[in-house]
Amino acid sequence: MLKTAAALIALTLALPAVAAELRVPLPNRDDLVMDLPNGWHGQINRPRAELPPTVAISGPNAATLQVLVTPIWPMAGAKAPAPDDIRAMVQRALDRTRPRAVEPELKLHDLDATGKVGYYFSATDAAPAPGEFKSMTQGAVGMGELRVTFTILINGEPAEPTSQALALLRSMRRAPGLKTL
Repeated sequence: MLKTAAALIALTLALPAVAAELRVPLPNRDDLVMDLPNGWHGQINRPRAELPPTVAISGPNAATLQVLVTPIWPMAGAKAPAPDDIRAMVQRALDRTRPRAVEPELKLHDLDATGKVGYYFSATDAAPAPGEFKSMTQGAVGMGELRVTFTILINGEPAEPTSQALALLRSMRRAPGLKTL
């Protein structure tokens, strides 16, 4: 009995605490849903109802961690993105970033998310301006007809917050929109 209780406590402590479910309503589509880790906050910015929103997510300290997520759907009869389209889009962003990066070589990584196709890369800015972030991870995920772009911005040690942000992105899902009365 004690071993079972200890195992359950250890498992609970190993799982990231989820503070809130952030639902991003998409016109005439299922919502994009993200589970924010404990202490993280999200805000949906939508300048016009018919255009894709940008979701700004910050960690406990917005000066050290920000995540920008934009779900983009096909417009005017365009096809849903294929895996090669997602990869090529992220590769172009990597190529544009390379000249400003500290790292001599930037690598494209598979997001490795069940039911999704995604790629990303990470870079350190060689000369960030005052107030800018030092580390960045950028990529895109294909979720059916959606192409979800993301940028993770970090000041300080990037390993842990980047890992948490990538876990959030891997767990994104679609759900029918909530009905209001």
